[in-house]
Amino acid sequence: MVSFSKILFPVDFSKRCEGAAHAVRVMALQFQAQVTALHVVEATSANSAYESLVARAREKMDKLATEELPSCKVVSYFERGDPAQVILSYARNGRFDLIMMPTHGYGPFRRYLLGSVTAKILHDASCPVWTSAHLETWPATESMGIRKVLGAVDFGPRSSAVLQLASQVAGKFHASLTAAHVIPISSPLMEGYWIQDWRTEARKAASKELQKQLAGLSSPTQMEVATEVLEGWPPAALSDAAERLNADLMVIGRTHAVESAGQLGGSAYAIIARSPCPVLSI
Repeated sequence: MVSFSKILFPVDFSKRCEGAAHAVRVMALQFQAQVTALHVVEATSANSAYESLVARAREKMDKLATEELPSCKVVSYFERGDPAQVILSYARNGRFDLIMMPTHGYGPFRRYLLGSVTAKILHDASCPVWTSAHLETWPATESMGIRKVLGAVDFGPRSSAVLQLASQVAGKFHASLTAAHVIPISSPLMEGYWIQDWRTEARKAASKELQKQLAGLSSPTQMEVATEVLEGWPPAALSDAAERLNADLMVIGRTHAVESAGQLGGSAYAIIARSPCPVLSI
């Protein structure tokens, strides 16, 4: 059974961070987790300025914990160094169950980009990572919940773990669950009866495999799970599906960037950057 008893929450005091805090509170209270709020001062900061920066950060952290994380068990830490490396070290040495943080892509193309720190965390973290690119207007905790979960799989080695996690999170929040698979179609201009026959057979095979994987969950879900077979480029197809389904959370598998971009995990960065809802990746 999924257990997020220790949540690592990297804090930079941005507006997106405040939005992420609302989601951190929901997860922490639901799973009765302890939250470790971690602020990292860049290693480039001068020694003489470090203590002053930490003192100001402590004031901001106290305010964040009081206003955004009430009723949560919160411990705060302040470190100096490379943010990604410090976060990864804390996650590994502290044996955290979950990292929750916003992405930090900026500018007109931010929906296609992830910040460098987030990208490194996604690449190297061994625990699940929750992140979202759309947190400036994230609702307050009282009006936010997880009601609809979308679990996306490519039938690779992590697919069963993705569906297992998606079903358990959905069960914890009494949310609905949709399991989805994307058939990669390279061009919408492909024509011919053989192409149409291939697509029909591919959809049948994908639907059958989704049902097989759902039936094979170690703790079979008692909820009714909807299934969807999509077509196209996975990041775009899943983004459209999440918006159409009004999903509150997408769960995907995460692989290193050097792996095949044709696999869902190899497209994880683009999926997260485009998704209209938060993404939990493993």
